[in-house]
Amino acid sequence: MLQTFHGPQRLLSFFSQVKITVQLLGQARQLSPSDEIVLNVADGSSVDEIVPVLLDGASDSLRLVLSEGSEALQLRRSVMAIHNDQTIEPATRDLLKDGDALSLLPPMSGG
Repeated sequence: MLQTFHGPQRLLSFFSQVKITVQLLGQARQLSPSDEIVLNVADGSSVDEIVPVLLDGASDSLRLVLSEGSEALQLRRSVMAIHNDQTIEPATRDLLKDGDALSLLPPMSGG
């Protein structure tokens, strides 16, 4: 699945977009038709900035697991964001670069 991010936070030109791979883990993987999603996003985007396009067309269940609020404007703070094998703060700007891997891991539940 390839989607392009044209968020209101940044003016995008053809040359400022990069391709990243988002891997959904845990419960998010079970709620998504695919475990990996390839996105074109603005160079240097934060994780929070890509959440609206990541969840565009997603099921209500997946939106509930990954995002804060009904508008899916940012990553739920209980979801672990892992950027190139490093845990990160989702609001960090100037982060995502071409070829980056981003994994999203919701908290585990059960007992």
